Amino acid sequence: MRRERALRNQFFVIFLACVIGLYACSTDEGAPAGTNGSTTPAQPEDTQPAQPGVSNPEDQSPPESSSSNREKQLAELRALIPEGLTKLPQTAEDFYSMPVGRFAGVSYGKQREAIEQAIQQLPDIEDPDPEIIELYYLALLGMFAEDYPEPEEIINQIKLNSFGSPEMDDPRFQFKEQYNVMIVLDASGSMGNMAGNKTRMEAAKEAIRAFAASLPPEARVGLRVYGHEGDGSDSKKELSCSKSDVMYPLQAYDTQKLDGALAEFKPAGWTPIALALQQAQEDLQAFKGENSTNIIYLVSDGIETCGGDPVAVAEQLGTSDITPIVNVVGFGVDGEGQRQLKEVAEAAGGRYVLIQDQDQLQKEFDQANKIARKWNEWKSGATYEALSSNLSQAVSINIYGSNWYRYSVVESYNFLSAFNDLKRFKVLSPETIAKLEKMEAEQEKLIVKHGREMEAFLKKFNEKSYKEAVAAIKQAYKENVTGN
Repeated sequence: MRRERALRNQFFVIFLACVIGLYACSTDEGAPAGTNGSTTPAQPEDTQPAQPGVSNPEDQSPPESSSSNREKQLAELRALIPEGLTKLPQTAEDFYSMPVGRFAGVSYGKQREAIEQAIQQLPDIEDPDPEIIELYYLALLGMFAEDYPEPEEIINQIKLNSFGSPEMDDPRFQFKEQYNVMIVLDASGSMGNMAGNKTRMEAAKEAIRAFAASLPPEARVGLRVYGHEGDGSDSKKELSCSKSDVMYPLQAYDTQKLDGALAEFKPAGWTPIALALQQAQEDLQAFKGENSTNIIYLVSDGIETCGGDPVAVAEQLGTSDITPIVNVVGFGVDGEGQRQLKEVAEAAGGRYVLIQDQDQLQKEFDQANKIARKWNEWKSGATYEALSSNLSQAVSINIYGSNWYRYSVVESYNFLSAFNDLKRFKVLSPETIAKLEKMEAEQEKLIVKHGREMEAFLKKFNEKSYKEAVAAIKQAYKENVTGN
């Protein structure tokens, strides 16, 4: 018995020693370094062990002050405002001179994804003052500002309506022996996008077909396309950018030939505008401006994507001896496209218009058709006075006024849609958005007011001759409309 009791006691002592040893081991694992036999140097006595979830002050940079964070946000906001947009537009001149917005010309729903990404870049600055609210509005204008028509556009329209007038000192708008219309059509991949219930390409082909059929038999029409080769991939870019072909050589209208030409191409690749314009000049080289009225319609739904310089080519085209009347038609283009195509038109001494569907494109071609009818009657021996006594500019003025109003409606709709998304994504505070909504309402009233003022101003010259109307607009426009 004693032996058994001794064995049990010995076992108990060994067990207890093991338990104590295990406890000591666990204590060593949680102890500070350098204690309990550790070979790691001990920490200084004034250093406290790191607490869970708390950074060591020595490893943590000083917190960013609220003032420096606000300055950073302000810098981000200013970076979103395009160059040249320095103040809220107040005068009519301010509105038509401001940079065209990135998403201008296209309805909000058709570019919603890109817009959502853009507006979510706006920094949410706490308690913004009026100056910061204005910066927000300028940033939004950089997205949505429309391309309001300027006085030069009404003058160009008057020139078209006054074609053949004995008063016309611009030789491009005088009657000549030959009448030629060359259509230069974008056939890049984006022309496959929808315009109403049909693609842009389908709409363009139908408008071209109707226009050509309406021309006098003695007039000539031609069709050149670009972007119809290759596809939108990088591997086919060189092919696509190197091709621009005449599908219907300059000639009188022939139904079967034109239909066959229109069936030969479809939306495909890149957009070599510069190349197409350069070759269009070559197409008309045999028809010098001295004896021929040469009209060029450039129809495009986007910017040059092949590295060419369409503005430089357009300038060369406008000063060439074919003396063309150049009409640049933007088919559903965005703000960047509008800017470039407008520069192309200005460089060629021509006009730029934005259209969205087949009806609007048809109206553009109708202008060339009206000129052709005047020319045809002149060829038949009719005098200008018999053709258009008491010249009226009513059509030009109505177009100008309706375009101004149409742009204001589109711009206001895009702003309101953006406000809804700013609320939905909680990009800005409700108070900031409310202030922006108030500012937008005030700007909309101002836009409409200026549009009405200009239309009323221009109607004063409704019955004047070409020279009287143009001289009066150039002299009085700034004084009476912009307040300068």
